[in-house]
Formats: sequence, C-alpha cells, structure tokens
Amino acid sequence: MPDIHVSMLALHIPNVLPKTVPWVDYGAHGKGFYINHHSQWVRHAGRMIWATLIFAIGLGIGFRLTKKPKRAEPATWAQTILGAMCVWGMMALGYGTIPHEWLTFGNSYLNFNTATFVMQKNRFIHFDITRSVLIDVGTTVIYGMVLVLQVMLFVRWQKRPALEPAADTETGDGEASGFSSGGGPLARLMRRREKRVSAYGRPVTTSGDT
Repeated sequence: MPDIHVSMLALHIPNVLPKTVPWVDYGAHGKGFYINHHSQWVRHAGRMIWATLIFAIGLGIGFRLTKKPKRAEPATWAQTILGAMCVWGMMALGYGTIPHEWLTFGNSYLNFNTATFVMQKNRFIHFDITRSVLIDVGTTVIYGMVLVLQVMLFVRWQKRPALEPAADTETGDGEASGFSSGGGPLARLMRRREKRVSAYGRPVTTSGDT
C-alpha cells in the first residue's frame, strides 16, 4: 500500500525577507561605526518583524473601529466572541510573541549576554554594565508601549458616541412639531400603541387591533 502521508516539515515555505540589507554596524579594533552592505539581521529577526507587522495592522483596525459610534442595538453573541478573540490575539502578540522574539534575537544574533559589556567598572561607575541590560531595557519598553496602547484603545472604545435610532428621532421631531409624516393625532396614537409592551416584553394589543 503506498504511503500517502505528507510531512509538513518537508514543505518549503519561501522567505520573502531579503537576505542582506545595508545597515549601520560597529566593528572592533578601532573600526568604529560603518555601513555594512551585507547585514543579515533581517532574516534572523523575521518572526519578530512579522509579529510586529500583524500587531501594527491590528492597531490600525482598532483605532478605526473606535471612531465609529456605538450601535443602538446590543452586539450579538457572535460579534462579542469574535471581538474577544481578536483582543486576545493582540494581547498575545504584544505581551508574548514580540517580547519573546526580541529576547531571542538579542541573545542569539546580537550576542547581547552577560559575557559582553557596554561599560566596565571604572572610577566613575563602580559596577559593570553588560549588554544583556540593553535587551532587558528594550523588553521593558515594549511592555510599556503595549500597555499604553491597550489602555488608550480601551478608553477610546468606551467613550464612543452613541448612535440614536433613526425611527425614534423622526417620531420625536413629529411630536415636537405637532405633526408627523404619518398623519395627525390618530396616527400618533396608533404609533404609541405599537410601541407599548407588557412586563414580559410582548406588544400590548387592544380589542380594536384584533
């Protein structure tokens, strides 16, 4: 019997990121800063770049939605669950994936660990500053930025203006002017009867309606 099992690990997924890009680099032995035309950091930071791009797109969609007014009718269960899943995905990217990929990129490719130093102990600073501190500071900045964006979006979402129903607006205008598009006092009375509901939420009917 032929084996029709297909291994997903053997599936070749092309990497659309460039292999090398021009970038500012720092060389040892007095070389200083220079332009490295064959820097390969983009491929090594690929997962962090894609996660940040998806997070930025989600932020754009979120800010766009906060500009729309609230609907008069409540959200459905499907809309509520979909919104909760999208918020959970954004929080997983902001608080989990992006900081994790930054730590991995800094420790593996940049080699910012406790064995390398930014500044060693001298007569001005009485302790060593390792390069791993830069990675930790960067992670703290990422968490702070995500937290500020989250609170900002939550506040904007709660402060959206409410959208009044069009039917109520037209009825209110007609009653204020003494006339409406549906007729005179009898038509207004019929509309009031249609809007009457019982304690169980059912429309109230009279003998004249049947």
